[in-house]
Amino acid sequence: MDFLTLLLFVIGFLSSFVVGGNNSATSLGILISTNSLRRRYSYLVSSLSIFFGVAIGSISMESSIYGTVNGPSPYLDAAVLFVFVASVISFYYLNKTGIPSSLSQMIYPSLAVIVLLSKGLEFDWTKFWFTFTSWLVSPLLAILCSILLYFGLAKLATRQKKIIKEMKIYKALIISSAVFTSFVTGANAIGIIVSEGLLAEPAYVTLPLYAFSAALGIYFSSRKASIVVGFRLTRMGYLSATSALLGSDIISEVFTLLGVPISITQTVMGGILGLSFRSYGPDVKNQLKQVARGWLTSPFIAVISSLAAFGVLKSILNI
Repeated sequence: MDFLTLLLFVIGFLSSFVVGGNNSATSLGILISTNSLRRRYSYLVSSLSIFFGVAIGSISMESSIYGTVNGPSPYLDAAVLFVFVASVISFYYLNKTGIPSSLSQMIYPSLAVIVLLSKGLEFDWTKFWFTFTSWLVSPLLAILCSILLYFGLAKLATRQKKIIKEMKIYKALIISSAVFTSFVTGANAIGIIVSEGLLAEPAYVTLPLYAFSAALGIYFSSRKASIVVGFRLTRMGYLSATSALLGSDIISEVFTLLGVPISITQTVMGGILGLSFRSYGPDVKNQLKQVARGWLTSPFIAVISSLAAFGVLKSILNI
C-alpha cells in the first residue's frame, strides 16, 4: 500500500467516525429523551445497529464510488481523497452550524466537476443523474410514507383499552424506529464511505473497520446533538416521531438496496415535515428554510474546496 492509498483508507475511517456520530443523533436522541432505554443501553443499541448496518447493509452500496469513478490509480486516488476530505469537513461544520447537509450531495457534484475538468477520469453519468433524482424524490416519498404509517399505527395504538399496553406499544415503536434508523444510517451514509475505502483495501478489511469507527462515533461525538434532536422529536409526540423515523427509514432502505447514496438527513427531515404539516407553524417554516439552505450551500462549498485541494495536490505530486 503506497502513501496515497493509505491516506485514502485513513480518511474513510475518520469520515465513518464523523458521519456515524452526526447522523446517529436522531436514533440515539429519541431513545434518550423518551427514556425508552437507559442511557448506556441506548448507546449500546445504537452503536450495534450502525455497526451491523455498515458491516452487512452497506454491501449494496459498494459501487457508489468504487466502480462509479474510474481512471489511473494515482490520479483517481488523489481525486477521491480530496473530494472526501473537503466534503467531510464541510459536512461537519455545516451541520454544527445548524444547516442539515448531506455527504452524498457534496461528494457526487464535486467528483462530477473534477471529472469534467480532468483528463483520464471517467464517471458513470447515468448513476449520477439517477442519484440526483433520488435526492429530490426521497424526501417526498418519506412524507407520504410517514403520514400513512402514522394513521396505521394510530389505529393500532387506540385499539388498546389499557393504558399500560398502549405505552408498551409506544415503547416498542420507539426502540424499533431507533434501531432501524441507525442500521439505515450505517448502510447508506457510511456505505458511500465504504465504497471509497474499497479503492484502498478489500471488503473484508474495510467493512469491519469502518463499522467499528462509525460505532465509536456514536459514543464520542454524538452526545450534544442527540440531546437536542431527541427533545425536538419528542415535542411531536411519540407516535408522530416514530412514524416520521420509520417512514423515512423505509424509503432510505429501498434506495440503499438499489445502491443509491441518498441524503439520510433530508429524508428524515421529509418524514418529520410530513407530520409537522398537520399543524403548520413557525417550527415547520424554520425546518423548510434549513433544508433549503442545505440544498443551496453544501454542494457549492464542497465543490469549491474539493477543486482547491485537488489543484494543490496535482501541483505537489505532479500528476
